[in-house]
Amino acid sequence: MCNLTQSHRYGGPAPRVNGCVALDLHRMGKIIEVNAEFAYAVVEPGVTFTDLYDYCVKNKLNVWPSVPSLGWGSVVGNTLDRGTGFTPTAAHHQHIAGLEAMLANGDLVRTGQFAISNSPSAHLSKFTFGPSIEGLFLQSNLGIVTKLGIWLTPAPQAFMSCSFDLPDLEDVETIVDIFGPLRRDGLLPNTVYVSNVTEWLGMMGPREDFWPHDTPIPDWRIKELQMQFGLGYWNAKFGLYGAKDVIQAHFDRLKKIVTEQAPKGSLTGKIYSAPDGQTLDPASIPEQDGGFFVGIPTLWSLPMVKFRLPKSGGGIGAHYDYSPIIPASGKEILSWIKIAKRICEAESFDLFCDFFFHERHVIFVNMFTFDKTNAVHRKAVQTIFDNLFDAGKKRGYSKYRSHVNTMGESYTCILHVALGLHLLTLARPRCFAVRFQQPRISQVCRDNQGCSGSERHTFSREARDMAKEVPRG
Repeated sequence: MCNLTQSHRYGGPAPRVNGCVALDLHRMGKIIEVNAEFAYAVVEPGVTFTDLYDYCVKNKLNVWPSVPSLGWGSVVGNTLDRGTGFTPTAAHHQHIAGLEAMLANGDLVRTGQFAISNSPSAHLSKFTFGPSIEGLFLQSNLGIVTKLGIWLTPAPQAFMSCSFDLPDLEDVETIVDIFGPLRRDGLLPNTVYVSNVTEWLGMMGPREDFWPHDTPIPDWRIKELQMQFGLGYWNAKFGLYGAKDVIQAHFDRLKKIVTEQAPKGSLTGKIYSAPDGQTLDPASIPEQDGGFFVGIPTLWSLPMVKFRLPKSGGGIGAHYDYSPIIPASGKEILSWIKIAKRICEAESFDLFCDFFFHERHVIFVNMFTFDKTNAVHRKAVQTIFDNLFDAGKKRGYSKYRSHVNTMGESYTCILHVALGLHLLTLARPRCFAVRFQQPRISQVCRDNQGCSGSERHTFSREARDMAKEVPRG
């Protein structure tokens, strides 16, 4: 399905195997609803983050969509692929509230309160009667999502742009062990984005400007570049949202903790606010402080794909990622970074990485930017990925999402489970509810309540046969 998601580093819309049918959903571009009172949107797959933001601005709606680092992608596509943003609703798939999907047999399924005809709570609640099945349509081919309800962030009175940096590679352990508890206890309620110095250089110019050799940039040169551009080895950015005095209190507490536990670090905060009783216009914030942190789609990080292109011209910038989920433990992440650095440098590439800080884990993005017309680069990048994958597998890591070429390599026990779920969906009834009394099935409900269609839904023959085969007693 080509729904304009931005994840070219994961293969884009390329078919995985021969014989696939490609569905282009660009023309399903309707913004069905944006509700400012309850802060949600309902969109079709062709709606991009830019479309949604522009709609909110045009209609003067006081909500901030969450947008990823590249804002040209599909809201539905990014959400179903478990993409993330930066505002309080940054974990997009965790803010789905009611979706509609078409199954392989043509049936339409709606989830949650969206499955109740004319429900006033269709996109207000995740509570449902019976199983929650939205997850079946995340990173899967069990159906085509045609409508998606997603929560947005109410426009706050104030926003603070925060930055924190530490000078040495080993300092990542300190960052993780400080920010981890703060993410869990709620002092930092939103995603913290942490990148290493090489990634920052990738957004500042071609690699040849910083190191005109094919070898990895040596540590001594990295230190010189840090001094030259005022960068830490690790650079964290995040936002605080809400009432001005509440934000200031959060920041003051954070500064006290950081001063005590990481005295060589540098913490800054710039606050932007509207008058009391009003909400902040995100466009009033300079892009270097706002941008995707205040729901404005940008292409801020796109220049990094050109990092390894020759200054003399030519070449085509590209990137490829290995992105494991890792526990938010400083010791664990430092250990992984040392492994990743060694693997990258063995192929004459630099450690080029960032991670997204959630409450209990990080999504660690090992990125390899390269010239895809360069055969040496292509071979090196594939070797790096393979070696990182093997190293991660030994540590029990899995990718949070995958390039199409490696989708089948992520888990050891998922294939037969996915097949079983697929068979169940093929045999599914239009409206299927089973009530258990004692240890045996006693009643099958054919009631139309809770179904979105007007016709009475009954079991398919396959579903009735499956019910007969369930052991009794």
